[in-house]
Amino acid sequence: MGSRSSPRNRLAKTLPDDWREYLVGLGCPKRKYTAVCRATLLDGRVIEDLVIEEGWVIALDRKGLGGKFEQRIDFNPLDIKQLDLKQVI
Repeated sequence: MGSRSSPRNRLAKTLPDDWREYLVGLGCPKRKYTAVCRATLLDGRVIEDLVIEEGWVIALDRKGLGGKFEQRIDFNPLDIKQLDLKQVI
């Protein structure tokens, strides 16, 4: 697990391998991609615009699509119960 390039958000968290493979199965490239997803967590919380970049959870909303920034990811990616792909950039 892990990506060679560092994410744009230094507080980013890695996406578990199972979810990475799931995104590839939906048509995301293995490298050099940004995906916007709808994530449902084990506790029932729904994140409408989760931004995933090259296997890293980098943002909780679309504001994370441009530039370098810092945003705390306030959940454990292992707690993702369902992931729906909205857009691949």
